[in-house]
Amino acid sequence: MLARCGDLNALFTKTYEDNASGKLSDERFMMLSKRYDDEQLALKKKVSALQAEIDEEEKHKRTAASFLRTVRRYTDIQELTPTILNEFVEKIVVHQAQGVGKGRSQQLDIYYNFIGKLDMPEVACLPQSVTVDTRQGVAVEYITRKAG
Repeated sequence: MLARCGDLNALFTKTYEDNASGKLSDERFMMLSKRYDDEQLALKKKVSALQAEIDEEEKHKRTAASFLRTVRRYTDIQELTPTILNEFVEKIVVHQAQGVGKGRSQQLDIYYNFIGKLDMPEVACLPQSVTVDTRQGVAVEYITRKAG
């Protein structure tokens, strides 16, 4: 595309010279120069759009690399400290609570540094309840439900 832009400049210069020397009529010159201008404008827009895509991809690569560096520093997290939380989480958006009592739910959106909000796929099938033995002779039952 960049080569074609250069070719169009050369063609326009040649067309101008042909017009100035009388080899090309003014009408023909105007038609050709308009066609070259239109093509060059379209090419410049396309080059600009492609450059924006390249820049965006480079930005994603840099942010992904930064995220991976941070993750590698904390491969064995034993305790979630404010420092670790600040390195991983950009912001948390808390939505209005829905429902009342045991049916009450509240949506939280977590935006991570470097990668933004992760939209997690819904779990296809959850068990009705999960029982966890917390200590000998004591079991706690958690009733599962779909978040919404």
